[in-house]
Amino acid sequence: MASGDAQRAWFPEMMSSLKDTWNPQMSWEECVKLCQRMTLLRESIWNEGNIKPAKMWCKNCQGYHESRPPDISIRSMLFTLKKLNLIDDNDFKRLDKSWKKYKKELKLDAYGKKS
Repeated sequence: MASGDAQRAWFPEMMSSLKDTWNPQMSWEECVKLCQRMTLLRESIWNEGNIKPAKMWCKNCQGYHESRPPDISIRSMLFTLKKLNLIDDNDFKRLDKSWKKYKKELKLDAYGKKS
């Protein structure tokens, strides 16, 4: 396992899949499904690479436990799209603002699920 893989949110395979799948005309529902697929792909990469989750300290039981990383969020996807130059700063700001409005109207969490 490469150093830092346990904390990595986006692997190269995920970024490649995002490049192939991303379409600026996607609805937010489609973006939520894309983020869910990216989360499943990350889990698959972890399983195939035998990557173990990072250990976190539990102040309640005073022990270390493996922690599962959070799912891929819409904002994480937007930041990655920007990093891959698939959207520019203006697109990022516009999409981020649109996502926040959509999320608030439908009472969704960061992952597009009902909160």
